[in-house]
Amino acid sequence: MYRARLSLALAALVALVCIQAAFVYWGANRVNDYAQHSRLASDIQAELLDLSANKQRLRVWAMQRLMNTDAQPEQRERLVASMVASAANLDDLVRRDLALWTELVRREGVSMPAEVPQLVGVTELLRDNIQAVEARLAQLVPLEQGADFPALWGELTQVFDMARGRDLRELINGAIAHQRAAVPVARAATERGLDVLRAQAIGMALITLVVAVVLALHLKGRLQRPLDRLLEGTQALQAGALDHRVATGSNDEFDRVAQHFNAMAAELQQHRARADAARRGLEDAVHARTQELSAAHDTLQRLDQRRRQLFADLGHELRTPATSIRGEAEIALRGGDKPADEYRQTLARIVGGVDQLTRVIHDLLLIAKAEADQLVMHPAPVDLRALLGDAAEQGAALGAAQGVHVQLLDNPEEGGDGSGALPTGLVTVLADADRLRQALVIVLDNAVRYSARGTTVRIGLQGMAGASGASGVGEVAVVVHDEGIGIDADDLPRVFERFVRGRRARAHRADGTGIGLSIAQAIVQAHQGRVDIASVPQQGTVVRIVLPLVAASPPDAAQAAGVQPGALA
Repeated sequence: MYRARLSLALAALVALVCIQAAFVYWGANRVNDYAQHSRLASDIQAELLDLSANKQRLRVWAMQRLMNTDAQPEQRERLVASMVASAANLDDLVRRDLALWTELVRREGVSMPAEVPQLVGVTELLRDNIQAVEARLAQLVPLEQGADFPALWGELTQVFDMARGRDLRELINGAIAHQRAAVPVARAATERGLDVLRAQAIGMALITLVVAVVLALHLKGRLQRPLDRLLEGTQALQAGALDHRVATGSNDEFDRVAQHFNAMAAELQQHRARADAARRGLEDAVHARTQELSAAHDTLQRLDQRRRQLFADLGHELRTPATSIRGEAEIALRGGDKPADEYRQTLARIVGGVDQLTRVIHDLLLIAKAEADQLVMHPAPVDLRALLGDAAEQGAALGAAQGVHVQLLDNPEEGGDGSGALPTGLVTVLADADRLRQALVIVLDNAVRYSARGTTVRIGLQGMAGASGASGVGEVAVVVHDEGIGIDADDLPRVFERFVRGRRARAHRADGTGIGLSIAQAIVQAHQGRVDIASVPQQGTVVRIVLPLVAASPPDAAQAAGVQPGALA
């Protein structure tokens, strides 16, 4: 409603301004036409006077020529050229004046003076007369003794004053008189037009001003009341009175604003109620969180105790090879000289102890780098099938000492989860061969360590269901299946924690630090893969190392893949 009133008011003001502009434009054009007519009349009069004056000068020149006095042909040519230019200007001015009067007759219905079209004919007679005068004066020679001067002068007068049988003097004098009378009339019309234009402009400006003031007062009254109500409502909300509501009923835009304002106040009131409830809930949550933090503190104390135990275990692990190395060295140094073979055997045992110590130190450094996200990999295309063969050979060597057989499966059976056998040929992954081999050997070493003598550890590859890769699989899994002691269900979620060993593992073997699977998981995750473990106590454990598959190529595509079978890095 208010928006419609405002639009109508603006439209009325715009209409008044347009009407005022139209009046001003029409009046300005009218005044401009009268002013132009006044200028044209003045210019036509000036050209006629100039042309009459030059014709009189030519008469004088003709008289001088007949009397054989100082009458130069150059002067005659200059006067004739001036008359020709005046005639051309006069013709242009007359035609413009005719066009102006034609427009005035069409637009305002005034009568065109009869002298205006007649003057067009006068300009044509003038052109013919100037040509005749120029031709006759060019033939004029001084009079001889006894010549009939009156007759010759009468002939020249006819040439100067007559054209097509009409007296030019009468026509020109009449035109000059008409223009002298038209100039003040045109100026007076111009002044009247200016007065009318000024009065119209002032009148329209006053009307526009009055209408604008009336509309402004009306709109102000319609705007002030709802604004006061809204301001009162905002002040009430600022003071905290969320139950305040703005009065409605005007059925306009401000009424809708008031309705939205009341809805906002109701929503704020609900928000405040919810905020109070949330504050009470937060207080309860803080209390519960405090209890959780207390429990976490107790857990941290237990973890600190475990860490101390870990350092003690690590000290034992590091001290054992160090003590062995020192003992061998002291035995070699004690007593007299010994045969060279005994020294070699002692040095070999020392090297073995150093290797054991180095492996422990390397494991600790790898864990530290993995925790700091500084585990550096050097990935390259690697044939996983060949790399698995190398790891299986190392696992077989480890199993031989424990009486456990390690079997490499070339074509494992399909799994029930959608996995299946890979096609023959290269199975290419992007990996750091040395690091990935280390993870595989760790898994195989665990499988061998916790298996009974005479059992078998099986290792092979399986394709995982996917949509990429040349063979239609997107991932490949290295599967290690042992027949060992297994892992209890409550220990299974913690197998990847640092320095954690399950109850069955501690009962089966006292040695071990519990960091092997942590190292393997860190290496596999650095390859964008994962390690999955499933186990049944006393039946065995299945470990799957899942890696992204680059491509599965047939044997004759090895060169195209850029990978040599058995490439390590």
